[in-house]
Amino acid sequence: MVKLFRGLGWHLSRDGLVRLDAPGGYIPAPPNGYRVFAPWTLPPFTSLFLQVSPWTLVGDERCYVLHQLVKQCAHLPGDFAECGVYKGGTAMLAARTLHDAGASDRPLHLFDTFQGMPEQAGRDAGGHAPGDFGDTSLTAVQSRLTEFPNVRFHPGLIPTTLSAAEDRSFAFVYLDLDLYDSTLQAARFFYPRMVPGAALICDDYGFPRYKDAAKKAIDEYFADKPEPVIALKTGQCLVIKH
Repeated sequence: MVKLFRGLGWHLSRDGLVRLDAPGGYIPAPPNGYRVFAPWTLPPFTSLFLQVSPWTLVGDERCYVLHQLVKQCAHLPGDFAECGVYKGGTAMLAARTLHDAGASDRPLHLFDTFQGMPEQAGRDAGGHAPGDFGDTSLTAVQSRLTEFPNVRFHPGLIPTTLSAAEDRSFAFVYLDLDLYDSTLQAARFFYPRMVPGAALICDDYGFPRYKDAAKKAIDEYFADKPEPVIALKTGQCLVIKH
């Protein structure tokens, strides 16, 4: 539906339809009646999002946040990582953004079962069952990222697969794991390996169905850390390493 409206020249958001050629990219911000700048409705990002949108459930506002953070972190030392890849749309976005930022030599590590939700989903919070999001495969995701030789694939279960990167440092980490234990284990692994200024973003933090899953894991892990967990209106949360 989003792509249909976009093809007709409109942006479909929670606040209604907005012309994509709205002056300066400003859209209404109810209930106050004023307008706010919405760069995710403008090119060149709209073109990038249209390329990746068939392969992700992450909307344009959240993808824009990822896009900007990857650019922000491209100057830092360290690798990039995504945990929870599904069909590879946000991985495509990150790889393309690194390429366009002149950082295409930076390793981008992708961790996923590439077979859908694992068995633990039936015991974990978040409302998912084993096999959910199973309409993907390692081969299919690899085929969408063939032009990016910096991508590293790590199929299997977290935290077991994380050991493949235990000797690496990280400039950017994206968690979209939905589940409590997987999110907690990933945060434990990556945080000590993040360089100063690195960004960790969790996609599921602000959505009610994940308050006892991803949100609980992030809040627990960072409770005694010096960095605050920054909740975003998009439903994501952000941690910037000191």
